[in-house]
Amino acid sequence: MKSTAFLTPMALIMAMMVQDASAHGRLLVPPHRGYIGKLAQFRGLVPTNFEDHGLNAGGIGQTKGGKHGICGDKFSGKRLHETGGEYGKFPQHREKVIGACYVPG
Repeated sequence: MKSTAFLTPMALIMAMMVQDASAHGRLLVPPHRGYIGKLAQFRGLVPTNFEDHGLNAGGIGQTKGGKHGICGDKFSGKRLHETGGEYGKFPQHREKVIGACYVPG
């Protein structure tokens, strides 16, 4: 009985100490379109995206209905990383675009 009286408040205190983490990351191999402008061989061809670690296709609220933007862009917003967008201007090698982005699914 004594241990339950001690453990219950301790468990509540520990639960209140848990913090939310907003993690960021980027795909380096193969490099994604937002990162490719930072590579030496593509410098000057594509503008550098300094927010390339924060692409999330609009977040969980946007993507849970299947509306997932291509290349990490928000489905209903500007598509900066798609072909022709600010970070989607790449030279073409034969039939493939260097730094191509593919439709999810």
